[in-house]
Amino acid sequence: RLPAKFILRLAYKEATGHMPPSESLTGGRASVRVLKHLGYDGIYEKIEGRINRNAVKNARRNAFKDILASYFGKVEIEKKFPGIQVPDLSNRNVMDKDLRSILNCIESVRGMKVKGQACRLLSFDFYIPTINIVIEFDERQHFTLPRAASLQAYPVSKQIGFDGKRWIQLCQNINAGDNSPEYRDEQRAFYDAIRDIMAPRFGLKPIVRIYEADVCWEKEGDSSPGAKTILDQIRTVA
Repeated sequence: RLPAKFILRLAYKEATGHMPPSESLTGGRASVRVLKHLGYDGIYEKIEGRINRNAVKNARRNAFKDILASYFGKVEIEKKFPGIQVPDLSNRNVMDKDLRSILNCIESVRGMKVKGQACRLLSFDFYIPTINIVIEFDERQHFTLPRAASLQAYPVSKQIGFDGKRWIQLCQNINAGDNSPEYRDEQRAFYDAIRDIMAPRFGLKPIVRIYEADVCWEKEGDSSPGAKTILDQIRTVA
């Protein structure tokens, strides 16, 4: 019995001669699902006593939201706005030219075509109505090579409320991967690009993105190192 993700890594090494890093693949249910789709038996067993990573992430998000509210007032979560939506990927000729160019760059990284539900409204992690700013809370799965390609393809005139060069560097350093479905990295990168490009076009301030590792506020509150920098970043965009 071997972990499903390890089996997939061995298979990749057998096919390519290169053993991918563990963090480049999603483990758990996703890797078991891939093996089952290939016709193999697989089971998912959660190890007793293992720390629930979702609980840690949720605590971090909640602490971040509470501190935002203490500084800026009401904070809405999973906010959607009419018009900020997935375009029709089956008819790319009518797609916004900037988004089409970005999508082409994303898909060129691995030759993987993006799929998605047309007209699906995209939500934002946080929205602060008093200053009309949306904030995305980027966990490590957002930092992929397709995402780096998308950021490098942004129009020169595009205004964003985060350090694009740093985000590209983080994508190259972290090089995360999600194999459920196989085009998930490309889809996530494109959806993030839609948010970045379209938010200002629909009356919102340039989108602010926060790297999760920068805000360990569930333990230290707004006295966490770098908290002032992040709060000042939001104020500058506002």
